[in-house]
Amino acid sequence: MNGKTRWYSILLIGLVLLLASSVVGCAPTSAPAPSATPELAPEIEDGWIRIKIEGVGSIDYPSNFLELQSQEYRDIGAEHYQIVLGKSDFILQQVGLNDLLPSAFDEYRRVMFWTSYLNPGEEVFRANEKYTMSQEELAELENQLVDRLLQEFEILKTMESGNKLVESVSLEIKEVNVMFPIVHTYKRQLNDNPVVLVEAYMFQNYDKIHYLTFSCRVVDEAECRDIYDEILDSFRLQ
Repeated sequence: MNGKTRWYSILLIGLVLLLASSVVGCAPTSAPAPSATPELAPEIEDGWIRIKIEGVGSIDYPSNFLELQSQEYRDIGAEHYQIVLGKSDFILQQVGLNDLLPSAFDEYRRVMFWTSYLNPGEEVFRANEKYTMSQEELAELENQLVDRLLQEFEILKTMESGNKLVESVSLEIKEVNVMFPIVHTYKRQLNDNPVVLVEAYMFQNYDKIHYLTFSCRVVDEAECRDIYDEILDSFRLQ
């Protein structure tokens, strides 16, 4: 299996993990640029909570907008400005959903994070190592991501889930806090519910790939955009 095929395979595996829960290297078109110095985490804003993931990094979120979806951790979020997790995977959701408040079901917000660990001896680029892909390579990868999304949505139909892909908006490499993730933006819809906009960030880092996704209803994008951007600005990897 060549490097590009392996790269695509790892990204597709991460996409499958995302759907279940709701590379060795990509040959760059030019040599990677020298690694930049990672930025330090900003000060925690008033009313925000910092999640520190042991051995991974940290991210902040506003406690009046999102809550941690977890029986184990959910009750401490409102009383502490910092939560330490021993595992990578977590989900943030609209406030009130843990307590099944009726008002929470009128909204939809998700910030999801998980980590895919590579096999021993496998490595990818460092998170702060700049690389490039041609438009042809990005288009090829986007086509494969779309094909896998369609396949997974078909599988979910057998479980009485009517999720469908509405539009693949873009696939691009962005710079985020001196890191260079691949970002897939697309729109999906569950049955007759409002269309949801998803931004899936895929960060390479040594022997891991970290996935950070932001989701909201398209009609609520203006409300969520600034807050999601602030959350992304707070994200740091070790």
